[in-house]
Amino acid sequence: MAFDEMLLADGSPREPYKKYFQWFEEQIPAHLQAKARDAENIFRKTGITFAVYGHEDAAEKIIPFDLIPRIISGSEWRRLAQGIEQRVLAINAFLEDIYHKQEIIRAGRVPRELIERNSAFLPQMIGMKPPGGVYTHIIGTDIVRTGEDQFYVLEDNARTPSGVSYMLEDRETMMQMFPELFQKVRVRPVEDYPTKLRQCLDALAPPGCKGKPRVAVLTPGIFNSAFYEHAFLADQMGAE
Repeated sequence: MAFDEMLLADGSPREPYKKYFQWFEEQIPAHLQAKARDAENIFRKTGITFAVYGHEDAAEKIIPFDLIPRIISGSEWRRLAQGIEQRVLAINAFLEDIYHKQEIIRAGRVPRELIERNSAFLPQMIGMKPPGGVYTHIIGTDIVRTGEDQFYVLEDNARTPSGVSYMLEDRETMMQMFPELFQKVRVRPVEDYPTKLRQCLDALAPPGCKGKPRVAVLTPGIFNSAFYEHAFLADQMGAE
């Protein structure tokens, strides 16, 4: 059974959505539809697109602009953040073990063949210690809400997660089109993500690196589904 994140059974808004719902009810539908079209035009002109490879229609698609945001309260986010951080630490601990002592295999928790036959397993990494002991620095955790206090993780994208640039552009567009909404609702800022990512990458520089490290974003090129994100993050971080 689906969970309605905005409305309760009696049709009234859930607490995190009350101010947004009041604003939404005051809007003229035609005005909102026009704003949504304007956003799509901005995304099209800016090139904010993506492609789903393997799909019958692999053409470039515009990132959808949703006028109804997913609102998570501060207390909910703090609890979620703790769980996400715990998962990231667990994933890194798992990789540390797989490429070193392999205790999880010897204990019979995970079959050896399940690891060694996995295409992502890199035998050349055995015994190697990455900078700071961190194997995966950026993880995209897909989360769905199934109840008032229930969240489920669908998957952890730990290799080349993408999508953060679309979220940042969506937030910026929303703020430009509906500034009065952000005056009414206290929203945690997200625009410092590229700065934090740059700081994370700078911290990986070899001990002998002098001055400001040089950071580069590697990309397969313009035909890659996430090329917009590669270009966006490189520009925002001042990378090459």
